[in-house]
Amino acid sequence: MDERTRELDEWRCMVGTAILSFGDIEFITLKCLAHIPSDTIVKVASHLPFSRRVDLIVEILEGRSSQSQSVMTLIAKLKRAKALSEYRNVIAHNPLLLDLYINQATGDMKAERAITAARSDGKSIDLPGLTELAAEAESLASELYLVLGKIVEELGEAK
Repeated sequence: MDERTRELDEWRCMVGTAILSFGDIEFITLKCLAHIPSDTIVKVASHLPFSRRVDLIVEILEGRSSQSQSVMTLIAKLKRAKALSEYRNVIAHNPLLLDLYINQATGDMKAERAITAARSDGKSIDLPGLTELAAEAESLASELYLVLGKIVEELGEAK
């Protein structure tokens, strides 16, 4: 396998890991809406975009008179997931491109692959950044599952 093929395989693996992990995070927000509010809002709120769902869950949790450590952890992790979702959108909606840089004076060339947003914000992610994003999203999804489980237990004990 040549270097180009190996690098493309690594890109594919990291994009897949990140997207699957964000799928878990999306699912967790739906479970939050099903278990946390005292009123049934999941049918309506599940149609909200991810960032709006996170804002709603955070607002519900922050509006409670008492907040356990689990609730504060969930709030922090949901806010982090919302911040990371900007890069999820970049990798989900834009192609992997090869950028060539040429030093006009020396003629030296450098090639870099990156996924860059085609829209005006121009967010970009290279392979090391994608690898870090995928690892953080995967870890965040696991942590969110665990903390949501604790909160559901706490809610059951409070009844």
